[in-house]
Amino acid sequence: MNLLRSLIIVISIALFAGTSLAGTPVIAKVNGKPLTTFELNEEFQALLPMVGGYHGNVSDERMTEIKKQAMDNVVDRELQYQDALRKGLSASGKEIESEFSRMEKAYGSSRKFRDAIKKIGLTKDEVKEYIKKRLLTAKAKEAVTAKAGMSDEELRDYYQKNKETFNKPEEFRASHILIGVEPAASAEDRGKKLQLAGDILAKIKAGEDFIKLAMRHSTDASTAPIGGDIGAFHKGMMADDTLEKAVLSLKVGEVSDVVESLYGYHIIMLTGLKPPTQLNFDDVKTGIRMKLEKKKADELYKDWMEGLKAGAKIEILKK
Repeated sequence: MNLLRSLIIVISIALFAGTSLAGTPVIAKVNGKPLTTFELNEEFQALLPMVGGYHGNVSDERMTEIKKQAMDNVVDRELQYQDALRKGLSASGKEIESEFSRMEKAYGSSRKFRDAIKKIGLTKDEVKEYIKKRLLTAKAKEAVTAKAGMSDEELRDYYQKNKETFNKPEEFRASHILIGVEPAASAEDRGKKLQLAGDILAKIKAGEDFIKLAMRHSTDASTAPIGGDIGAFHKGMMADDTLEKAVLSLKVGEVSDVVESLYGYHIIMLTGLKPPTQLNFDDVKTGIRMKLEKKKADELYKDWMEGLKAGAKIEILKK
C-alpha cells in the first residue's frame, strides 16, 4: 500500500526541515473528529508522483488541484474509518506489527526509524494508530467491493448480448526487405538505393529466394537475420499507412513493388492471412469478469461514499 512509502516521505521531509509533527494543526473535522496537516501532507506525498513528478515538474495550478484531491481523500478516508468502526471491523495486533516492521525495514533499521519519528514528535503508538486506521479503511472498502462478484451465468449473458464485439480481427503476416535511406541523404544516394531495391525486386520476380535476399541485403537489423519476417499484425497496427496499404493489396505469396517510407525503400511479401474469427466464451470469460466486476465495484464504492457523505458533517477549516 502507499501507506509505507508516503509516510516515510513525510517523516523524511519533516526531518530535513527540522519541523515537528506533534500537535500539527487541524485542517478539517468529520463528524467532529479532527484531521491534521500531517494526514494531509501524507496523502499529498502519495498523490504527487502519480500525476507527473515532483514539485519542480508540476505547475501551480496543478499543485492546487493535487492539494484539493489530497484533502478530499483524507476526508473520504476518515468517513470510511468511522464506518469501519460502526461495523465492528478490526485490525489485529499481528497485522499492525507487520506493517510497522515493514516501515522499519524500509527506513533502514528499527533504530533509525524510531529515532526519526522521535525527532519529529511522533511516538511508536501514534504511528501504530495511524497504521490501524489505514488498515481499517482498506477493510471497509474491501467489505463493500467484495459484493461485486459476478456469476458465470451473468458473464455468459453479457457475452451473448455483446457477441459481435468479441471477434479476433483479420490477421496478416508479412516479411520485408528494407534498403535504408538516411533522412539527410542526397538525391544521388537515394537514387542508388532505389536502384538497388529495384534490382532485388527483379531477382525475386526471376525466382530467387525472398528470405535469402532479405538476409543478404535488408538493412533492418531486427528482421534481416530471420529472413525479413515482421510478424503478425492486424489492420491499423502498422506505423506507416503507405506500407499497410501495400500489405492490404497483396494476396498470400505475392510481393509488392518497391514502396517508399520514411525509413527507405521496402519490398514486402504477404506470407500469411487469417480470416476474422469469433472468440468463444471461454476465451474471453476472464476479461469479461474483470471488466464487469470492476464496473460493479466502482458503482458500489460510489454509492457507499455518497451515502457516507450524505449523513456526515464535514468542516474544512484550512484549505
